[in-house]
Amino acid sequence: MADGPGTAPESWRVVVFTNMPGGIVYSTVDQVVRPLGHRVVGVVTTPGPKRRRSQTYLEVVAAVPPEVDVVVSNHPERWAAMLGPLRPDLIVCGGFPWRIPADVLALPRLGAINFHDALLPRYRGPNATGWAFRAGDAETGLTVHRLAAEFDTGPILAQARIPITDDDDQSTLFPQIVGLAPGLLRLALERVARGDPGDPQDERGATEAGLFEEAWRAIDWGQPARTIHNQVRSWIGLRDIPPGALGVVDGEALQITRTRLLPDQPVPQAPPGAVVRREGGRLVVQCGDGLLELLAWAPAP
Repeated sequence: MADGPGTAPESWRVVVFTNMPGGIVYSTVDQVVRPLGHRVVGVVTTPGPKRRRSQTYLEVVAAVPPEVDVVVSNHPERWAAMLGPLRPDLIVCGGFPWRIPADVLALPRLGAINFHDALLPRYRGPNATGWAFRAGDAETGLTVHRLAAEFDTGPILAQARIPITDDDDQSTLFPQIVGLAPGLLRLALERVARGDPGDPQDERGATEAGLFEEAWRAIDWGQPARTIHNQVRSWIGLRDIPPGALGVVDGEALQITRTRLLPDQPVPQAPPGAVVRREGGRLVVQCGDGLLELLAWAPAP
């Protein structure tokens, strides 16, 4: 990222847009850009739109050191005026619930890039990981792409794949996604430094990943065990929606947050939803085609 032999490396002023828990996007960007001679000069976070409120902006604020300006705002129409004095060269976005306005995207001379937890163009939208679980996909991934006017449609700068096993859920998948972020960001920044526009997305493979319909949260024990397993793990605790699916077991309404598929075995003669075994704090429940082990649950709210 140097201008040429014998010249000092170019230093960029970076602004981060994020609402991710723990300030993890800010921390990742900072650890990648600082050794390259760049610095984060500002962070934008938000309580989120009315229908998608989140308290995670408080964690972002807590993670950012005092020397970095933090903007907490629910007013996109004001952001360009707020950020103009920071003179950003690049915007990096990750886990941010608002569409970033065109006048903000026009501020940085090097453009704006975004982390997305999917293999774009598949699963554009806020619930990509949830849909990967719901569909029973064998893999997911992380993409760094340029921001465009529409969500998750900009050219791809870097992408990597992650296999999904039957035992994976958000608690095992999220750390793998986070682990990919620094390396992919470095690759993306190299392309940005070269003026590379990125690879256009193939619209033929584009799918949407919106928030789930409420009916998907209610478990029908007559469904196959795998369908219910995917249903439970697809509710990942997105924004203000608690994790887990809701089901009635032995007459008690439960919020079930973790399940495990069992190896093939003879199917007991029990009605769907019946508990056929209790094993050390775990329940084995009859489904439409076999058994499913419940590993974590609580009374339904």
